[in-house]
Amino acid sequence: MTRRSCVALLALALVAGSAGAQEGRRHRGRPAPSARNSATDPQRGEERTLLYQLADAQRSLGEQIQQLKDRLETMHGELATGEDEDSALAGEIKAARDEIKGLYVESSSVKQQIDALKDDVAGVNSNVSAFRTFSGFFIATMILLLAVIFVLTIRR
Repeated sequence: MTRRSCVALLALALVAGSAGAQEGRRHRGRPAPSARNSATDPQRGEERTLLYQLADAQRSLGEQIQQLKDRLETMHGELATGEDEDSALAGEIKAARDEIKGLYVESSSVKQQIDALKDDVAGVNSNVSAFRTFSGFFIATMILLLAVIFVLTIRR
């Protein structure tokens, strides 16, 4: 059953119980009619005991309905608390997702920077090898010039 139909049934039972209780109060407030026949007295006594039993049953039903109302109120409170917890969890999940997105963007930018550094290191490596080659030629030329100068000095 849906929540609305349960509430409707409870309201109907409450109205019926309160109407029956009001009827019982009306009958209790009336003074007892004078005894006309002794034959009808036992029947009236049985009717009164039956009416008292019905009134007691209606009171107990009213109490049970009140207990059900209290239970429904506590359930509504618990449901509201659960909904609040769910919305708080949803907010935390959204915040975590946003943080993960930010971390993904940061890691992507770090990867791009690492790739750029790799290219820079490769360029430096090529420059260093070119410098080594150039310095090797320079040193070889210097040694050759020193040899020429040495030979010219010795010949003189």
